[in-house]
Amino acid sequence: MGRKLVGFLLGCAVAGMMAGCRSSERLATESIEGHLASLYNPSRLSLHPDFSIFHENNNYSVLYIRAYPAELRFSETNEQAEYRALLHLRYELIRLEENEQENVLVDSASVVYKLTRRDELSTAFFASLTIPVTQGQRYLLMLETRDLNRGSMGLEYLYVDKRNAYSAQNFKVISMFSGYPKFMRFFLPGERFNVRYRDRSVDSIFVKFYSIESELPRPPITATSDYTINYTPDTSFIFPLIDTARYNLMREGMYQIQVDPERDEGLALMNFGGSFPEVKSPDELLEPLFYITTLAEYRDLRKKPNRKLAVHDFWLKTGNNMEKSRELLRIYYNRVVYSNLYFTSNKEGWKTDRGMIFIHFGPPNRIRMTGTGESWYYFAKRKSKTVEFRFTRQHDAFSIQNLVWSKTTESQVFWNEAVRSWRNGKVYSMGS
Repeated sequence: MGRKLVGFLLGCAVAGMMAGCRSSERLATESIEGHLASLYNPSRLSLHPDFSIFHENNNYSVLYIRAYPAELRFSETNEQAEYRALLHLRYELIRLEENEQENVLVDSASVVYKLTRRDELSTAFFASLTIPVTQGQRYLLMLETRDLNRGSMGLEYLYVDKRNAYSAQNFKVISMFSGYPKFMRFFLPGERFNVRYRDRSVDSIFVKFYSIESELPRPPITATSDYTINYTPDTSFIFPLIDTARYNLMREGMYQIQVDPERDEGLALMNFGGSFPEVKSPDELLEPLFYITTLAEYRDLRKKPNRKLAVHDFWLKTGNNMEKSRELLRIYYNRVVYSNLYFTSNKEGWKTDRGMIFIHFGPPNRIRMTGTGESWYYFAKRKSKTVEFRFTRQHDAFSIQNLVWSKTTESQVFWNEAVRSWRNGKVYSMGS
């Protein structure tokens, strides 16, 4: 990381690309689903690039891209006998309307980035692309990547909201280590960064710090499993908005960066401490058990003098033997980590409703995305039916990715069934 971008854009010269690289407007009701079944299934995707969007001005936004050369195949098998990898990026920009049946595909394009031997030696490859995102609109941005040498694929969807000039996507966070934008909104202690805002006439930023305790989600049996915290800042700061200002998030908690402290909106950056998004410490291992223990059991586990041993004993008792317990533990905590990577918003990903469902049910068989949220579908073969988990996007000053499970009687029944299965030492599967 930190090397300058050395790939170049082949753009419309790539064979098979649509004429002019861009399409005219058309209804996009079907386009939104595409290959979405792979979206949260790490075993089905071989490429895992990162993306972030920055609203440069009223007429367009900039998409920043980070790909990993280690995931690409470099080869000299081409007409030029040139040692290279080719990364193909295709996007579809879908404008979201109040009536979801009227969603419109307003733009699509393809580009190819060439990576050379020098890029192969780098940890990451960076690029950027201008997207015609206009002020006052909401979009879904579908991003499909392919390794043209190997044929492997990656997939990502970004929710893009350009209705408010004060929200997070109007800020750009630059890593002082790499010199490129940050793609995650969580930081490790000591990680230095710079902040930029779309309106360059703004000369100050306001930072509110919130020390967030280790709060747990509400039990899923309650009316809503998501928790809403009444955030009151512990302290506030004001800094000059200049390129040379460097910040680091030394204290664990949430930092909200704003250009107008009288408004709710801003950029929320998190320091979760520890080894986030990984799960290593005794407390990090213990807390996710909250989903499959009773409240009394969980309190007893927290009182144990050696919490790591308490977690080990819990899984040994659940699995009845060492081999089975290790398998349960491996799957459960792998899903916790992936939840942190996929769903982190204003809290750790495993504490979100999508994280909770992902941990217990695994990747969904089908996903549908809309302007109001997501629907996940699992195929219950033994009952010859499809079960839907619907997640509705909630207004949140700290994250546009706060999606809450809209419970139904049926989805609650399957949740209870999944908890019983895990407690009985069996990874839950609707298909079994």
